[in-house]
Amino acid sequence: MRLILHPGVYPPSEDSYLLLDTVKEAEAKKILEVGCGCGLISLTLARRNVEVVAIDVNREACRNTLTNLKMNRGQGIVHIINSDLVAALRRNVKFDMVVSNPPYLPVEASPSEDSSWAAGEENTFSKKLLENVLPMLTTGGAMFLVQSSLTDLEDLKRIVEAEGFSVEEAAQRRFFFEKIVVLKIFRRHA
Repeated sequence: MRLILHPGVYPPSEDSYLLLDTVKEAEAKKILEVGCGCGLISLTLARRNVEVVAIDVNREACRNTLTNLKMNRGQGIVHIINSDLVAALRRNVKFDMVVSNPPYLPVEASPSEDSSWAAGEENTFSKKLLENVLPMLTTGGAMFLVQSSLTDLEDLKRIVEAEGFSVEEAAQRRFFFEKIVVLKIFRRHA
């Protein structure tokens, strides 16, 4: 797949490829990607002839995903939506799989530099993401969420488990000063 990257769009990086490697073979018919960036993951998953909803708050990221969709003419259906998290979606819509490589570093956003990786001191962004997205998972569905060992992963796991979900580490990769993990979140079986 060929990709063009527009200015101001998060480029596919090690964390993006770790997430892609984790989910590219997962079974799902209807997929949601929150934070689609240039479209790498959404377009790769759509090649399996499935329906993908690609959301990003950055309007330029949505344009970038559309550019790459047109250039690659993949199978499946890709809906591209400019929205803050899932605000543009109906609450009763369900997905078999949700993927997200959100801002995950425990720092506050700064107007003076790129803060596409800033999740807030208390990982506020990921907590808000989970609150909005977990109710959209089908009974057998799963969410794959990229996080850093620099965040309080145990706190995040406690929140998810309190909502009736299980969490496991689906993949990890060590970098200079941190470990990037992909968490798999799924409904606990009754």
